[in-house]
Amino acid sequence: MMVRQKVGFAIMILFLPINGPLWRMGMESIGTPIPLGEFYFFILSILLFAIGTILAMAPKVRFFHRE
Repeated sequence: MMVRQKVGFAIMILFLPINGPLWRMGMESIGTPIPLGEFYFFILSILLFAIGTILAMAPKVRFFHRE
């Protein structure tokens, strides 16, 4: 498994949309609330989840082909 795939899976697990309230509670407990509304934070978590999915599931790309 490539490092890119490992990072992708980690991002997918961390930014599942169901983890949004957990992120908010964690940030508020350390004293820095997230300055985004609920809807925008939800969109951000879906976007990060999609980026993680692309990193984890995309095939290996070869730019130069040697024969």
